[in-house]
Amino acid sequence: MPRLTGRGWAFLVVAANLAALAYGLERPEILPLAVVAAAAPIVGFLVVAASRPRLAVARHLQPVVATVDEPVRVEVLVSGRARAAEWIERVPMPPGYAGPGRLEEVRARRPRSLGYRYWPERRGLASVGPLLVEERDPFALAVRVTSTVAVTTQLVLPAVEPLPAGPVPDPSAESGPRSSRSRERADDDVITREYRSGDAMRRVHWRVSARQGELMVRQDEPQAGPRARLLVDDQLPSYPDHRPRREPASPSFEWVVRMAASAAAHLAERGYAVDLVTPSPRSDEAPSADGPVGRVLGQLAVLALSPAAPLDGVPGTAASVPLVAVACRPDAGTVRWMLAQRAPGSVAVALLVAPSGPVADGPAGREAEDAFRRAGWLTAVVEPTAPLADAWWSLLGRAEERTPAEALLREGARRG
Repeated sequence: MPRLTGRGWAFLVVAANLAALAYGLERPEILPLAVVAAAAPIVGFLVVAASRPRLAVARHLQPVVATVDEPVRVEVLVSGRARAAEWIERVPMPPGYAGPGRLEEVRARRPRSLGYRYWPERRGLASVGPLLVEERDPFALAVRVTSTVAVTTQLVLPAVEPLPAGPVPDPSAESGPRSSRSRERADDDVITREYRSGDAMRRVHWRVSARQGELMVRQDEPQAGPRARLLVDDQLPSYPDHRPRREPASPSFEWVVRMAASAAAHLAERGYAVDLVTPSPRSDEAPSADGPVGRVLGQLAVLALSPAAPLDGVPGTAASVPLVAVACRPDAGTVRWMLAQRAPGSVAVALLVAPSGPVADGPAGREAEDAFRRAGWLTAVVEPTAPLADAWWSLLGRAEERTPAEALLREGARRG
């Protein structure tokens, strides 16, 4: 629906004042000016109302699966019919929109394209769009804002930082290294089929779906070989710095997610298939990215804090697998749940982030740290502002045990 702009309302105010002045001073020659001032915004309103844009929008995102703080190129193809106008598009980045820009006249046989870049700030499923087209009359007295409605959902992964060789050793030959096919195959080698009703969204192959123009799901075989388990505490009471109306709501939890994502990528590079385990149940519909660790990164992208629930059963481990636990202030029940997952003789490490500020002090964090140490876990406590490489290094012990190359990598991670 068209509406008057501030300038249009100003014209009406001027017209009313001129009319009052003409009658008050008995100067009828002022009335034509009042009529013109009143007629201008009305004519502008009618001009905008007469134009009824019909638009369809198609978007291409590159890359299809984004990463926090990495640029995404958006190409928008606008077809249909509309006069030349201004445009903005809503994006998940301050100030909340891309643009404004100029959209040339769109005709049935002459679609227009526009492009921009944005940097996603939050992990999860981000909405790009809708495109808003703002038409004005030549004197900007009236305006109509048309929303194209169409929204594109994009998976945004947590940022992954390279980690140096740490406390988790490479898998041994006896543990069944993955075949060269499962370790080296490219994304294009993954077998896919059309999406069918009932298929889990975590099986969607986003890159192939974007190329084919329809949802495609994976049919590739599961990874075989050595596995590692990533334990992430996602219970709300474990994060005392949580503030619901703040972004991010819990800096400590966001640090835990980034550390978990980097650890998963690090373990996958060393030959492990990584499984993500959390105290709270997770949906099977979590999206999945490409690559050997894409499933875990997709789960971490949408991982959210959940209310604490009783841990009825403690899962055991049938085989000896390395464990990497990342948490803030897990309660005694969660600590027992994590400790029970370790098989005798397996490598187990725990990274505990200590929240800063007025919630930093408290016995809960020290109790969890002591429990892990007594159980023989390699344990470190870090600040939520600590670089991820430094936190990983802290599990190694003394600095003099590092090689010069490792020291250089650590320094680069601190500066970067």
